[in-house]
Amino acid sequence: MKINIYTIADEADTSISTVSRYLNGKNVRPDTKKRIEDVIAKYNYKPSLIAKALVSHSLKTVAVFVVDIRMPHYANAAYYIDTELSKYGYRTIICNTSGDVTNMLKYISDVSTQVDGIIFIGSIFNEVNKSLDVLNSIKYIPVVSSNCRINVTRNKFFFVDEGLGIYEATKYLINKNCKNIVYIQYSNNESAAQKRDGYLKAMQEAKMSTHVYQTNDILGGYDITNRILFDQYKVDAIISGEDLISMGAIRALANKGVKVGKDCLVIGFDDSNYCELTCPTLTAIDNKIYNLAIESARSLKDMIENDDASLDDVILKCELKIKESA
Repeated sequence: MKINIYTIADEADTSISTVSRYLNGKNVRPDTKKRIEDVIAKYNYKPSLIAKALVSHSLKTVAVFVVDIRMPHYANAAYYIDTELSKYGYRTIICNTSGDVTNMLKYISDVSTQVDGIIFIGSIFNEVNKSLDVLNSIKYIPVVSSNCRINVTRNKFFFVDEGLGIYEATKYLINKNCKNIVYIQYSNNESAAQKRDGYLKAMQEAKMSTHVYQTNDILGGYDITNRILFDQYKVDAIISGEDLISMGAIRALANKGVKVGKDCLVIGFDDSNYCELTCPTLTAIDNKIYNLAIESARSLKDMIENDDASLDDVILKCELKIKESA
């Protein structure tokens, strides 16, 4: 026998709306509550999400959009957001777009009817503003965005000043008397450009020559560093836009007998757990992903449940975590 709220209402001799109020934690008269609970126990009934949503107008579900879930930055953000939202009874759908703008826009449009709110992490999601159809599909959904500002009715914007983080790390290397500092850029998007510009600004202020390369993974960091070692100039510091790139650089330097932390200083970006696995341990820029994720989750919950929730921008500052490599 298929049991639903209609069956429970009939056997408990009450209305469907009263059963729905009970299932959603609302106040119900004690005698009515007892009858409902007796019927639920009799059939071992477990309400579906859809049944709850019919009354609460909420599926208690949030979509988290990231570019590449394989990268520590996005993986950690998704984990912290999911963990925090689960405390409040929300489920998360992790949406990995792989950087493909066309698929990303379709993905967002498809998911928009299934969630109560959306969190976007990454500057690439500024592309959403170029599609009126997609914007209209999420126009009234609460949106929290990191390093991208989405033009919808209710958007809370988080900005991590990653360019300043790279600028200060480069100044740190300059103050350590490094003369030939190489920057290895991760990806080719707005966020990556801001990081690169932080490096360029610090180097130009010091009237030093700039050396910029680009790759997307740990092997690229390894290959580029090998190439750098054969160039005309003697590199004495490498800074990158992602920890994994710097890990590749450390391996290449070690293979060539270069003492990392002494002959060549290396700095990564993200300060992921991987920084403790290198030898020497990797000095890195902490972009406060934990703070970003937790505050994003709490803000979105507040926006979903409270029409008067704050939509003020939040700016977070990076921090250079000194370890053995620099």
